[in-house]
Amino acid sequence: MFINKLLNFICDIRVFLIISSLIFFVSTSAIAAEKNVLEAESAKLVGDANKVTDSAASGNNLISLTRPGQGVRFTGLPATSKLAIRYASMGVGTISVIVNDQPARKVNVHSSGALTGSFLNAIIDIAIPANASLTISLAADDVPINIDRILVGNGDLGLPPDIWNLPPLKVADGPYSADWKALSRIYTVPQWWRDAKFGAWAHWDPQSMPEQGDWYARGMYMQNNQQYNFHVNHFGHPSEYGYKDICNNWVIDRWDPNELMDLYVEMGARYFMAMGVHHDNFDCWDSVYQPWNSVNVGPKVDVIGTWEQAARQHNIRFGIGFHHSPGRTWGQFMPVRYTSDRTGPKQGVPYDALQTILDGKGKWWEGMDPVDLYGPVHNNRDPLFSPFANQFMWRVDDAVSKYHPDVIYFDEHAGDSQVDLGVRMGLGFLAPQLIANYYNKSLQWNDRKMDVVINLKGVGGRYNSFQNSPELLPYVDRSLVKSTEAIIEPEIMACSFQTETTIADWHYRTGQRYKDAKELVGLLMENVCRNGTMLLNLTQHGRGDLDPEVIRIAKDIGAWLKVNGEAVYSSRPFEVYGEESVRYTRNNGNVYATLQNWQGGPITLKALHTGGATAGKVSKVEMLGSDLKLTFVQDDQGLIIIPSGSAQPLPGIENQQLASRCRVLRITHDKGWFNDDDPGAAYTGWTRRCNLGTGDFNNDLTISNTPGDVWSCSFVGSSVSVIAPKEAGAGKIEIQIDGQTRATVDLSITDARQVQQEVFEVSGLTPGKHTIQIINRGPGPVAIDAIIIQ
Repeated sequence: MFINKLLNFICDIRVFLIISSLIFFVSTSAIAAEKNVLEAESAKLVGDANKVTDSAASGNNLISLTRPGQGVRFTGLPATSKLAIRYASMGVGTISVIVNDQPARKVNVHSSGALTGSFLNAIIDIAIPANASLTISLAADDVPINIDRILVGNGDLGLPPDIWNLPPLKVADGPYSADWKALSRIYTVPQWWRDAKFGAWAHWDPQSMPEQGDWYARGMYMQNNQQYNFHVNHFGHPSEYGYKDICNNWVIDRWDPNELMDLYVEMGARYFMAMGVHHDNFDCWDSVYQPWNSVNVGPKVDVIGTWEQAARQHNIRFGIGFHHSPGRTWGQFMPVRYTSDRTGPKQGVPYDALQTILDGKGKWWEGMDPVDLYGPVHNNRDPLFSPFANQFMWRVDDAVSKYHPDVIYFDEHAGDSQVDLGVRMGLGFLAPQLIANYYNKSLQWNDRKMDVVINLKGVGGRYNSFQNSPELLPYVDRSLVKSTEAIIEPEIMACSFQTETTIADWHYRTGQRYKDAKELVGLLMENVCRNGTMLLNLTQHGRGDLDPEVIRIAKDIGAWLKVNGEAVYSSRPFEVYGEESVRYTRNNGNVYATLQNWQGGPITLKALHTGGATAGKVSKVEMLGSDLKLTFVQDDQGLIIIPSGSAQPLPGIENQQLASRCRVLRITHDKGWFNDDDPGAAYTGWTRRCNLGTGDFNNDLTISNTPGDVWSCSFVGSSVSVIAPKEAGAGKIEIQIDGQTRATVDLSITDARQVQQEVFEVSGLTPGKHTIQIINRGPGPVAIDAIIIQ
């Protein structure tokens, strides 16, 4: 009995193994059948194309196309969707591909270093119907090329991506479409960003290695530039030792991401930004579409992946910065690399950007194509229509899909009307595509909740990039968080913004001097009081560590924020941003006055006079971090505060100017209403207006022109009132408490505009948490000013 069962079991196993082998054979055969290799020498020659012997070719022969009209035609092709052309060339440009009698498709090619013995693959997505013919030929504007073979198939052909022939990136499926107006209607800046106020930035990549400041990857190729001179003296001539060698020799043995993240958190940062890729075009992650990356070259580490893990472990929001925009990288950084010295012993000797994959044989970079780092030779015109533009989009998508950042930053304009160094800057038509793709993808990892931010520049202001389409500005402003480098907005802004600043040079420069902690806290408050956020770069050494002075400054900032953070985090602007050396914010119904250069004497706060639109009768004034008794008088001239003695400096701060002169007052008053933009308010599709000067609470309003728009928030209490202006032409609002309609109020009047009107009040609610929704019921615009919670 046992023997029979054992024999049956063995038989079953053998049958299973045979069937499994058959399934595997069929499956792998099917996969193999997806790819078809066709030798060029076996195809039909067109226009006197020539056959060239090459022992390195797959069939020992190449088909040479040297003049317009010559080509090679493949017939009887299977139905496929992808084409790879193995070629050799000495030029940079295009060739033409024609399927049946369809219009020619241009394919980008560049130099393999020789017409024989060295090959590249041009890969494109192209629909090839069953039994089709495919012709590769030269038109008048194409470059000579030798064809070895083609590979047609579906999906992955088993070759590395051809980053110079990538298709346009398709926007991920989701509610966000690539249209500024549509984006602005449904995007809302997430609460965490509104509340964070302060971020830390590691603006660190291979350009940090020489420790000679920012834009090294460009300056080193410009004869007589300080960075060029340093490079020649310390590394060699850029024809022999180029930027690719800088990348390879980037050593990061002193980089401790967890220790740095500890410092960022201690400094008070609520989000962290890592450098994904700068204008140099070197990716600091395991990049699919840029082989010149930190995993393949140099440190052999996924820098972004490591930063991301450290940030998540420290419960701090994570971001990636992208600086490799078409205008900056393709337009400004690449072209200078194709030149040579104009004078001296190396006059006319090409810099290393003109090396090819063939030049790498026997060297450390064998098998890598310098063109992928430096770009093919080109002029800087039309960056948005260059082959680099699609590559840029795919690389951003690759990083976003891998690391799920909470925020992505672009050192580039959202529009395209600005010119810098002779290059048209900006993302233009790519910007809404980039944004919609990121927003839709983020919903996949955030349980369908919109919880991410994108930063772009040139949205109004000094460097407005929408000069050719100013009508788009209001929509763009509500579709993202605009940012500027070092330039703080001049007034309170209706929409959130970010200012990027650095403690010294953006990339480490030997002997650099640092902004001190008092100056940096002052810059932070200049942003926060205007509805902004500050992103601060702590400049790292090339090897990854920080100078002791930087650590001390960061700790001083953190010690100050530990005491005074309630004037910063989760705060919102007051009705005016400040006066003289005082900066105002609001939080939890209180007004905060940050004194930026207090000398220890009496203080006059003019904005807190009696009868104001926002501040009520003051009942208490306290100095945070001090038990110093303060007496005060409030009248129509302002709030006068008199200290009873001297305040002790804040503890744990080495910078005594910061510890003594930068102090915060908390002012309690009897008009601590919940403003229309306070933390917890949600108003998708509504617009914000501020600096109104019309007597509205906090000098701002939240406005809707679209019936059905909803303003909502949760509150804890037993009664709530709605404050709104009444004016001619206004519409109606429906007010719901916990989902039940309580009233519909007409905000339209025929008389003069009336501000701060109590248009609804309900009391006797069950003590506890409730939700109020205010719905625009038209037909005119409606505005919300505040609610009063009791």
